[in-house]
Amino acid sequence: MTIDYQQRYKLELAHKTLNWGKYIAFIAIVFIVLFYFGDIYDLQLKNTLPWRLLGLAGPVLYLCSRMIVPLQDKVVFFYSLMMLLIIAMMSIMAAHIFIDPDATDRQLFAITTGYTTVWVLIAVIAFGGRRPISFVGGGILILTLLVSYSLGNITTGIGYILSMLMAGIIAIILMMIQSKYDRERAFSVYALEDSRDTIKKQAEDLQLANDNMMTFTRAMSHDLQSPLRSVRSFLDLYEQRSKNRLPEDTQEYLDLARHYLERGQAVVSDLLTYSKIGKDPIVKSSVDLASLSEEIITEVTAALDDKEKFTFDYKLEDPVLAADEKLLWHVLQNLISNAIKFSQKTDSPLIIIRSNRVGTETILEIKDNGVGFDQDFSTELGKPFTRLHGSEFSGTGIGLSIVRQVMELHSGRFWAISKPGEGASFFCAFPNE
Repeated sequence: MTIDYQQRYKLELAHKTLNWGKYIAFIAIVFIVLFYFGDIYDLQLKNTLPWRLLGLAGPVLYLCSRMIVPLQDKVVFFYSLMMLLIIAMMSIMAAHIFIDPDATDRQLFAITTGYTTVWVLIAVIAFGGRRPISFVGGGILILTLLVSYSLGNITTGIGYILSMLMAGIIAIILMMIQSKYDRERAFSVYALEDSRDTIKKQAEDLQLANDNMMTFTRAMSHDLQSPLRSVRSFLDLYEQRSKNRLPEDTQEYLDLARHYLERGQAVVSDLLTYSKIGKDPIVKSSVDLASLSEEIITEVTAALDDKEKFTFDYKLEDPVLAADEKLLWHVLQNLISNAIKFSQKTDSPLIIIRSNRVGTETILEIKDNGVGFDQDFSTELGKPFTRLHGSEFSGTGIGLSIVRQVMELHSGRFWAISKPGEGASFFCAFPNE
């Protein structure tokens, strides 16, 4: 992986160098020519043409390498060579001036300023050539200053020499730091992109597996409905034809078969509901919680013989909830059904339906005073086929999975608080619109 990063980093540096190289080469040509005329007419320097031609050779070679196909992939090499030839040009001219006993302060100041400026500019525009320019250019810098100091006989030139030395050292340090920083930053970006791609691939694989599971569940549930209905029909038909002729133990077995058949049909029905949720886009609207809860309570308690003993208390500080009404129906239906089921053995079952706005959420709570459950099992809340009370109470183990799925579709939260024998509170936090 690191080898791939290194190769990618080199390619990016080469690309960046290529984008700027031709413009810098043209600018270098123009300024080298202008400085040559400045040498003659402003500084009265003689015999600088060979050194200016040396510097001019750098950008010319770079531009030529762009036109010769076999050399086009050597962009960093020729770019570094261009910078180094410019440094060599300035170094030779500096040594020439410092060695000359007739050099004027104007010439010393001009070459020191020019030398310093070249190093600063190169530190900024080195791009992919930072390392070779730093090492080779640093060697040229030291050699130039040693020659200038040892062979020069100008007593006032030490300040200029130190200025050039400091400028070169600072430029080299900046290039090395920038090279290290850019490399680390690039490698971090590459690692982040790889992680993102890996996560994206895993998410796609997970989504595919989930879709396959949902398709399988839907197909299985759909295919099971017909044989289960047929079994139910045959049981009813057999019981009808054998009416008053069935032994007592046979009738008992028929009743057990019908009971477990109904449980199987309930599981199939819940599986179909679970597989269908989320297939259609969410359509949010303002839902009246009291009205929807009353409708569900009427439906759930219709078959109960002791429904009068249940008390339903509404504490709706925020009675209107922004949600998909069809999906919210599944949430309330499952939570209210569970509250009724797990509190039915209580002498005075009380079910509280509460809603209130907390910060950026509206929290819906369904609380009962039933059997409760161990809080340690809350981490299993909402997992398919996970039951909090074993086989003591009827159920498919899918209802809370439906609730969790609906809350995830609403970008909300779902959790519960409970203690054995002290009831349970189930919470659904919906983001406020």
